[in-house]
This record gives sequence, C-alpha cells and structure tokens, in this order.
Amino acid sequence: MAYQSKKYNKFIASTMTAAIVASAVAPAAGFAASDFKDVPSDNFYFDYVSALANAKIIDGRPDGSFDLGGKINRAEASKMVANILKLDTKKAPVADFSDVDQTKWYAEFINALYSKELINGKGQGKFDPNGTLTRGEFAKMVVEAYNLSLKADGPVAKFKDVDGDKWYADYVKILFSHGLVTGTTETTFSPDAQIKRADFAKLLTETDWEKGTTLEKGHASVESVTPVNGKTIEVKFTKAVDADTLKNALNADVIKVVASAGSKDAGTITQTLSADGKTLTLKAANFFKGEYTVQVPFEIVKDVDGKFVSPINSKVTVNDLKAPVLSTATTTIKDTKDGIKKVTLTFDEEVSSIELVKINGTNIDNPVIEGNKATIEVDLDATKTYDVTVVKATDAAGNVKDIQSAALNVVVDNTAPSIVNVEAMGENQVKVTVDEELKDNALTITGKVGSFTDNIVQKAEVNAANHKEYTVTLKSDFLFKSGNSDTVTLTVAKDKLSDEIGNTNAADISKTVVVTKDTAAPTVVDVATSSTDGKVTSFTVTYNEEITVSPNAKMAVTNSKGEIKAQDQVVREITKVNAKTVVFKLADNVAADKYSFELAEGFVKDNALSPSNNSAKYAFTVDVSEASNPVETTFAISKAESTGEVITVEFGEKVKATGTGNALNPEAYEVNGVKLPANTVIEFAKNNNVIDQTKVMITLPAGFVKTTDAKAVFTVNGVQTLDNKENVPYTNTIKVTDNTAPEAQSIAITELDKVTVTYSEAIKIATHADISDEISLFNSKGEAVSFKEFKVNEEGKLILTVDNASSVVKLVTNTVDAAQADIKDAAENVQKAGLTVNK
Repeated sequence: MAYQSKKYNKFIASTMTAAIVASAVAPAAGFAASDFKDVPSDNFYFDYVSALANAKIIDGRPDGSFDLGGKINRAEASKMVANILKLDTKKAPVADFSDVDQTKWYAEFINALYSKELINGKGQGKFDPNGTLTRGEFAKMVVEAYNLSLKADGPVAKFKDVDGDKWYADYVKILFSHGLVTGTTETTFSPDAQIKRADFAKLLTETDWEKGTTLEKGHASVESVTPVNGKTIEVKFTKAVDADTLKNALNADVIKVVASAGSKDAGTITQTLSADGKTLTLKAANFFKGEYTVQVPFEIVKDVDGKFVSPINSKVTVNDLKAPVLSTATTTIKDTKDGIKKVTLTFDEEVSSIELVKINGTNIDNPVIEGNKATIEVDLDATKTYDVTVVKATDAAGNVKDIQSAALNVVVDNTAPSIVNVEAMGENQVKVTVDEELKDNALTITGKVGSFTDNIVQKAEVNAANHKEYTVTLKSDFLFKSGNSDTVTLTVAKDKLSDEIGNTNAADISKTVVVTKDTAAPTVVDVATSSTDGKVTSFTVTYNEEITVSPNAKMAVTNSKGEIKAQDQVVREITKVNAKTVVFKLADNVAADKYSFELAEGFVKDNALSPSNNSAKYAFTVDVSEASNPVETTFAISKAESTGEVITVEFGEKVKATGTGNALNPEAYEVNGVKLPANTVIEFAKNNNVIDQTKVMITLPAGFVKTTDAKAVFTVNGVQTLDNKENVPYTNTIKVTDNTAPEAQSIAITELDKVTVTYSEAIKIATHADISDEISLFNSKGEAVSFKEFKVNEEGKLILTVDNASSVVKLVTNTVDAAQADIKDAAENVQKAGLTVNK
C-alpha cells in the first residue's frame, strides 16, 4: 500500500466501522516499505528511508539498494534538502559556481539552495558537487534549512573535537540541543568525517518530523500473526506500539484472543511486548490447539507516535505436534580445575516436564525447569567428556520426546564482564547495559557530577525482564545546579563487576552520560468514557507522562445549557488508575447531558525533580448519555491477604461455587507462577455460621511452599460472579511460609564411627534434645544399631556417632508427636516420618 497523505488517513479513519470482520494471517502493512533490498521492515532505518522514498526525496543505487553505509556526495544532498523544503528549483537563478555544469541533473537543486543562502561553496568559486559531505557541513545545511536556533532547555553538547572557534561548532550545538544528533562516540562528533547515507536519512527525516511539514510519520499496523508453538502466538507490528495503550482503565488487555468453536481453552493469556515495541508475545497458561482470532480493536492501541494502530481480526490455526528438541547441553566454567557444577539444557520450546536426565549413564533427578531451559546440579571432572541424555521431555501440548542426547559443551570463560552502553532514562535515572549477567544480579557502581566529590548513585536495580540491564538512580540533590543538563561519570571499580563464575574487571570502568532536566508540562493525550448498564459512569483523562493529581485540584463544570454545576453534583470521586491516567467517577444521579469540563492550571503536575511542572488549563466535553445494551463483562477483586498458611481473597461480589469460573477451583490461583494443586482446600468464609460467598479461604497444602517468601506473587484468574462477570486478572504480593517437611535422602559412612544423614534441606536440632525416638538405624540383619551422640554440622546435615559405622545399612524416620519432635528445618517443619533410606 502506498504512503498516504494526512487527508487520506483522516478520510479512512472517519469511514471505518468498529467491527472489522476481515481475517488475515499476514495483513499488509499500513506504512509502505521502501523497495530497497537492503532496507527490510525490521531495519533500524526503515521508517526514515521509507518516509523519504515515498515522498520522492531520495533515490537508491542502480543495483536496487539504498546503500545504507555508503557516502553521500554534495550534489545528492542538495537534491534531498531542496526537495524536502519544496523549493522552486525550475526558476532559481544560476548559482555562481564554476564547477556546476547547468546541463547536469543536480544544477537546479544547487541553484535553488544557493539562492536561499542555504549553501556555500568550497572556495575559489567552486561547489565540488561530487565531493562527499562531512558531518559538520550537513549540520550547517540542516540548521539553516529549518532556521533552527539553540534550544535553551535542551542538552548541551560537550564534544572534545568540536572546537568552539570552528565554523561548524554552533551548528553542532544547535542540533544536539534539539536531540537530533549524537556523536560518533560519547565524547566525539567527528565533524570532518564523511556522513553515511543512513545517518543522513535519519537526521533529515527526524528534523522534518519535528520542524518541517513535508514528511508525515506513518502509523503502525499488524504485519503478521504467527503461531510459534502450542504455548505461544506472536503478533508483529510494522512500528513500535505504545505499551500503555495495550491495557484499558481496569488494567485488562485490549487485544483479545477468541477461540473458535471446538478449540481448546488456552486459559489465561499473558501478553509481553518486546523491548523494541514491535512484537507482542501471547502466551497461554494451558496451550493453544485449534482456530483462534486475534482481535486488535478499533482506535484503541496506539503506536509510539500517538497514532492508532489499524484494527484487524486475524485468524490463526495452532496444531502443535512437535515435541521439544534438545538444542544444547552446556556448562560454563572459569577453569577446568574448578570442575563442573551446573549444566544447562536448552530446548527449542518451553518444556513442562522432564522425567529423567542421565550423564554418562548416571541418573540426575529433579532438573529445574524454567521456560525452554532446564538446569541440573552436578559435580563433574571438567577434563572429561560427557553425553547428556534427556528422557521424556514434554511440552505444554503433551508432545513427548522419549529419548534424546547431546554432547556436553564445556565453555571456559575467563573474560570479565563489561559495560556496553549507558543511556539516560529520565532526569535522575540511567540505564546501564552489561554484556553478560552479573553474579547475584548485583551492580556496584558510583557516580560523580561536576565538582562534587560525593558518590551520587542512590541505587542500582536489575531489570527483572532482562538481567543484563540495570536502572541506576542518581541522588537528585546533586543534579542541575548550574543548568538543565549534567554530564555524569559512572564508575565501576576494579574487581567489582563479576559474572556468575567469578570473572572480574581488571581495571576501573568509567562511562559518561548526559542527564537532562524535565521542563515540559504534562499534556492531555486522551479522554475516554466508561459505561455500566448502558450509562456513562466515569471518564478518564490520560497524560503523556506520569503525573500526580494536585491536592487542591480545581475543575469547572457546565451543562449543555451553560449552567454552572458544583463539582460534586457531577463528579463524586477523582482517583488515579495508573501512573498517567486520572479517573473521574460521575455522581450516581447525574443527569444524561453533555458536560463541559475545564481543568484548572496545575490540576496535575508531573514527577519531575523539584520544581515539578504544572499542567496547563485544559477544556473538553463528556457526553453522559445512554448506550445501547452494553454488557459489563469484568469485575475487580477487592483484595487478598495471608495469615500463616491461609490466603483470604475478598472478591467484593458473590462468586460461583460450581461450574466454569467457580471460586473453589484451585486452577484459578497461582503462587509465584505455580498453580495450586488439586488437593488444595478452598472454602467460602463464614460470618456467624452464615456462608459469605464474596470471600474464600485458601489453605495451602503441606509441601506446597518450599521456601518462605515475604513477597510471593499471588494471582487470580478466571473466577466469575453469579452474573458471569469474569475477574480482571489480579496480582498482589503476600507472605507465604515454608511448609515442606525436610526429608532424609541419604546416609553415608564418613568416619569409622560416624554416619552422616543428608536431608532435602538444612535441618536444626535444639541443644540437649533427644532424637532417639525420631531416628532408627539398622544393620544388615535387621537389628537396631544405637547411636551415642549426634550433632548438626554447618551444612545442616545430621552426624550420628555409633560404635561401628560400617555396620549401618538402613535408616528409618519415625512418627512422633509434632510437639515433641526435635528434628526440624528453619521454618519449624518437622522431618517427614515413615521414610526408609538405604545405604
């Protein structure tokens, strides 16, 4: 589809209907791709080159490429700039350059630019049309073409190679203050270097988008909808989309996946947007099987430029018959003398279970599975070779690979981690990217600014979704003391950057980054209404950045007759639904009408460092009218909290006790991503022996919680009210306590008179305790072997002292009254009784 004008886009938007019934697996892109073979749609420069090509500003090479890395000569640059400025190239007087042949194709463009005093020659009456354009020359050309001036509150250029006395210095500073150029490194601009065609296209396009009128940013559309496997469907967009628009005011996903008749219920579907904003991954809690329709709604989802993503209903068929395949078996060590302690198995898809792993014939139990990876703890000689065999690897769809093997790849890594990028993320936050995951996800880093000697780093936190990224928060008291931008030097001291196996940096690592003060006021980007039972009951106002409602926020309200209304006559409550959106709940008895609202200056303020920026006065109308047969389909859970092993969920409405969506179904609940087992006891609460169907009590079964977690992630999905409303996906953190009994797993003769008992976890025993009733030892004849003493070592293992340790062949754990038991774990769980452990 060709690139369309603004008028065309407006016409299309006004004539579309909300119900789009066409289906497609790979819908066409709404923003035309260039025809250059070296600029595919996923290329970083695609949007810039496409915008210029579709506006007939640029041409490619004879071989059909754009030649992104190629140089651009002064004649080609002249044509592009003259065209984007829409200069009259036919009537321009002849430029006074002796080397510009007026019969050549480029003459008219050079004439037009010269007549507007936008270009100069190279001296001695020459223009040098075939000479390459430098970065300094192009900076001058763009600044003068768009009449740009220094942006007072913009970032300050501090390039070491841009001498203030040079002719290009001011042009570079001006472009940098508008955020239109970066350096070739953090400290150099390379003004005399030849500019690449790709960089030329990017700078020219971004400048026109901000200051010109020729180019228009295209809007995003769905490029493809593809099943990856039984768990995953990928939706690819032609441009990055705004993550905030993928959720509605109730924090529910706006892009829906609807199963056709006969297709499997995929369960809760989580949606994850990629870092570049172009890929949305839909992951099923169960799995996909059959036909599904992915629905992108009309005028809701927006791209990062604020334009609506084209709506579509795209049908996709999923029939995953492929079992998970073991791709690699790897281990990374610092030195072979350290041995192998952990092996990572990587599959081509997510794995739900593995029955057994064998290494050179030795059974390895309990692999830890996370997504498409499984890890096993081992203790192997790193100088030897090993074959890893995986038995019955099963995916979510039930596909099983019975047996598969791979040679263990031993990687010796003695290279220290390093910092690959630092990037300002806000006034006092910087994103630091390292080239590998760090030990304990810990980044020890300091920061300096100006003449201050204090460390200005407040904290460094790892990105939960990408452990190679850290958010470094700076102490705001030290920033912007002499302007609206600061250059911060971040330093990691020698040996403080450590990877998982102990490689550390041999010298200090320092990086500089420019942080800029936020001086722009928050602006309204959207006003939307919400209805209940056919009537508008609230509306939301969304801003372009995170905001706080001022305590004394003032608002004026008038009806359609111009009558002034008291605020509480129309709006009963003002709250925030997320960081950028304010919810206005209408009074219960407000009359149907069109109301005009005016939010006073400073109604909200942004979260900029002091002083924050107040919003400007903003006026809009809201139509509080009756809708035709709206149906409320969701409800929000009030709260969830825990006491001991019991979780209490308050739904706020009566919920089902049986059938689809019943609140007593353990499948509706997860703790730290694990569904509650089928034997979980879930009951409605009682109030004076009367069942309260708005509240359930969940008793976690013994053995479910392996480790005490003060902030366990608790989720509820799929519970329905009596009138079939389904709960908005609910997530909260609660405290759960280890309720898994320690189990005796092995016994070993460690000294002539010592038997060591290893448990599933570290145990403890009170001083002067008597454990003879809890542990029994036997010899090969079945005769009891008594122990004289016991102790628990530093590893939490039980050491028993006997006359002759070699005679012990079996251990039995005995049942005793829990109150009298002495063998416990740190959470006071008594050891599991009735176990027999043979030597």
